[in-house]
Amino acid sequence: MKRLFYIPLFLIIAFACSEDKDAVQADSFIPNSDTKWLLTETEQTVNGKKVWTTVNTLQPEYIIFRYDGVILNGDGKANCCSPKSLLINNKNFEIKPQAEISYSADCAGVFCAPCPVWDVEMNGNEMIIAQCQNPRNKYIRQ
Repeated sequence: MKRLFYIPLFLIIAFACSEDKDAVQADSFIPNSDTKWLLTETEQTVNGKKVWTTVNTLQPEYIIFRYDGVILNGDGKANCCSPKSLLINNKNFEIKPQAEISYSADCAGVFCAPCPVWDVEMNGNEMIIAQCQNPRNKYIRQ
């Protein structure tokens, strides 16, 4: 009689403890950490239409996602106005620093408008980031 009670109880506990399938795991988002992404285009509104315009490639701007999701610039310094989480292809990834973060000296004078979530669209070697009210930026993997 006890066995009949324990089997359904075990099944209920096993299904109740399943992980959140909508959360993005760090290793699935960043398969090889410290991959550089080069900014190539910015979305602009021209005559009421949204178009992509090429950015200045003489002064390349890079973004790096560290293994724990911390966003770094091309010099390996943390982004002054980083979000708390990323919405990657409609799946949430919470940024949880696992190591010390180094900021550039000019971050002390930067005022950051609150933007807790960045929307990231990843498709192969191309990535588009939308940061709240800023225009969308297109990057390619380096």
